Amino acid sequence: MNRFRLFIFCFALFAVSTAMGAESNLPVLEIRTTKEIGSEPRVACTVRMVSPKQIKDGNSELLKGQIRFRGASSQGYEKKSLAFKLDESTRWLGLQKDRDWVLNAAFVDCSMMRHKLSYDLFQSLSADGAKRYASASRFVEANLNGRYHGVYLLMERVERSLLGLQRFNKSDSRHAAIYKAVDHGADFRQLGHGAYEQHEPEPEELEYWSPIEELNQFVSQAPNSKFFDPNSGISSRVDVDYAIDFHLLLLLTSNMDGNDKNFIIARDAPTAAMQQPRFFFVPWDYDATFGRNWEGSVVEPREWLSNHLFDRLLSNRTYQQKYAARWKELRQRQFSVENISRMIDENAQTLGAAATRNERRWKGNIDPRSGQLTFAEDLKQMKAWVAARTKWLDAEIARRTGR
Repeated sequence: MNRFRLFIFCFALFAVSTAMGAESNLPVLEIRTTKEIGSEPRVACTVRMVSPKQIKDGNSELLKGQIRFRGASSQGYEKKSLAFKLDESTRWLGLQKDRDWVLNAAFVDCSMMRHKLSYDLFQSLSADGAKRYASASRFVEANLNGRYHGVYLLMERVERSLLGLQRFNKSDSRHAAIYKAVDHGADFRQLGHGAYEQHEPEPEELEYWSPIEELNQFVSQAPNSKFFDPNSGISSRVDVDYAIDFHLLLLLTSNMDGNDKNFIIARDAPTAAMQQPRFFFVPWDYDATFGRNWEGSVVEPREWLSNHLFDRLLSNRTYQQKYAARWKELRQRQFSVENISRMIDENAQTLGAAATRNERRWKGNIDPRSGQLTFAEDLKQMKAWVAARTKWLDAEIARRTGR
């Protein structure tokens, strides 16, 4: 009898989700839990993706897994971000096949696109042999336990396979490493690893802090003669061209937390071809960007952001020239006002009527410091802010680099 009731329940639930998927312009993720969701521990869930006919690889079978709320301060909002781990890996909407997925709520981001816009911009800086890693993402709508829950950003989790790093081998003495900066002490002045979480290797496999500790010590304490040594200096430890791109994205978006917190730094394991693998940065948590702070307040376009690593690079004439040349190049292409405005418009077109549905679902719950902007009003303000920000950065980067 219990199995029969469960069958009827699931059939009814997914009949509703299929109907919504046919009506929605976005894929619909139907989530069902047996218990109330909390931050920890995860609770059992079932999920299924239902998509409009024109979206390829958008549907899925009923999948089982576990789900929890994610985030820190954002857990105080009514619409919370979610993280779930499936029992089996799946590929959704052309994203990387994985078991672990993030649903970002973007509660104080009235545009719902600041994460996606930032990550897509960084990925667009990739060139042959110089990939720029960031989480790929897709807009979806979600139903949670039979109730419409609004628009979310389905995001890949930044982990070893996404970054193309080697698998952990316990018999080796040196390994690939991924660290997430979670505290404002991740400014490269502080020694040790207290401002970081270790994500690779898995901490239960091995605590592996020496790479980030050695980097922090070198950036913090090395004299200029060693720091800028062409053979053994910073360029042998950090992919500096990559770091400059990361810093310029940080400056463009004005991510107030991204210079000394809320970033990922990774390094591969040594190989025969690369005995000294270099660290590189991966952007993370970019809702506080494009003129908004983490709690929704306004950020003025005239704000310089840096940390001790970037400060040291910008103290050197060679790297000043690299910064100036790269900024000038990007301003003609990816970082042009026209390109960013086009990307904003394309995201708005993708969201379509879903933006209105989300606005109806959560209107009145947005943090009052965001100014209670509508979707359309926020897009207009973002475009105006980008124009003012890039104009100020043109002059400020020229001033700091003597160009």
